[in-house]
Amino acid sequence: MPKLEKILLFINLFIYTLLFIFSYSYVDLNLTLSQNPVVLTFVKFMQQLGYYNRPIASLIYLILIIFSFSFFILNLWLFYKSKIGLKYLKISTIINTLILIFAYPFLSSDLFNYMFDAKIILNYHASPYSHRPLDFPNDEWLRFMRWIHRYSPYGPLWLAGSLAPAALGLGKFLLNLLAFKVFIGIFHLINSYLIFKILGKIKPDYQLFGTAFYALNPTLLIEGVVNAHNDVVLASFILASIYFLAFNKKILSYAAIISGSLVKYIPILIVGWLFRESTTDKKNIERYIKWSLATMIVFTYLFSSFKISVPFVSAGATQVQFQPWYLFWIIPLVVLIPRITLLMLAGAVCFGASLRYLPYLYYGDWSHPGTTIFMQSIVVLPVILITVALLLKKYFKI
Repeated sequence: MPKLEKILLFINLFIYTLLFIFSYSYVDLNLTLSQNPVVLTFVKFMQQLGYYNRPIASLIYLILIIFSFSFFILNLWLFYKSKIGLKYLKISTIINTLILIFAYPFLSSDLFNYMFDAKIILNYHASPYSHRPLDFPNDEWLRFMRWIHRYSPYGPLWLAGSLAPAALGLGKFLLNLLAFKVFIGIFHLINSYLIFKILGKIKPDYQLFGTAFYALNPTLLIEGVVNAHNDVVLASFILASIYFLAFNKKILSYAAIISGSLVKYIPILIVGWLFRESTTDKKNIERYIKWSLATMIVFTYLFSSFKISVPFVSAGATQVQFQPWYLFWIIPLVVLIPRITLLMLAGAVCFGASLRYLPYLYYGDWSHPGTTIFMQSIVVLPVILITVALLLKKYFKI
């Protein structure tokens, strides 16, 4: 391996090891991960930082995000200049995933809800569509969970799939947590592989760069591997539909989209574009990707702005605000379209999305005055800056 790639791998390892360590600053105070004295001492030390020195912890998070995105941009530039290759991409993607699988999901509690939904089926022999965590008041997990009043908003295929890591957890919380992290983290690797294969078929000159934009993206690593949102699984089915279409297996492409809709309903929105393509030539594949991307962008905006009833949920509507993990509905499609301008705007959105957590890390809740305005503006501001820079470059030849 060239010296440059070895140096980059070391930096990569350093940044994400720091993020892994930092994640334990926000282990819930009501949760004991292990009785091991070393683990207990480490977690309590980190909790002092996250819960009792919030300004310093927030600054550390900000620095980690800035450094990780700066390193991400450097990687992309080196791929663009063909200074680094496939072996580096494979190793760095695997290393990042392995490290972050062991990180604590410090920015979201959704993973605990996935685990409890599976527990309702396996332990309580009930349906998560008709029973909530709140309906089992003696369960010790309720001490550290959030959203215990909600029924499962996920499709039957997700609930069925989640039984595998739940069973491997053997009823032990820590094993359960690790099994779910491994289960969901694997899909990040699957997505990277699918993107690589699709681009090899439709845009081979752009293959490494496009794959790297997804695989090494700090926001997607945090939301998909650290926080372990099941949207990374949803993205796998959308990408699988494109992969099968690219390799002239249209029946499997339909099956992937329908299966994805049984994880979360969202892929059903683009099934019409798949039916539209009568052949699987390169032009039709690219058109399917573009129409799917346009649909996902519009849906994400509407979903983040208005209350939309959610299938599989017996009551309630969605929370009306943009969430960083919604980018799994969009970015995997963006990277399949080789437009540098589009990728720059997508990168700006990713950077801003990761900064939305700063008010929560600083204050400990989302209710402080100005939080909503900050979260909205921090996503839009980087996009505006990139747009202005592109316009200046175009019109003033900067």
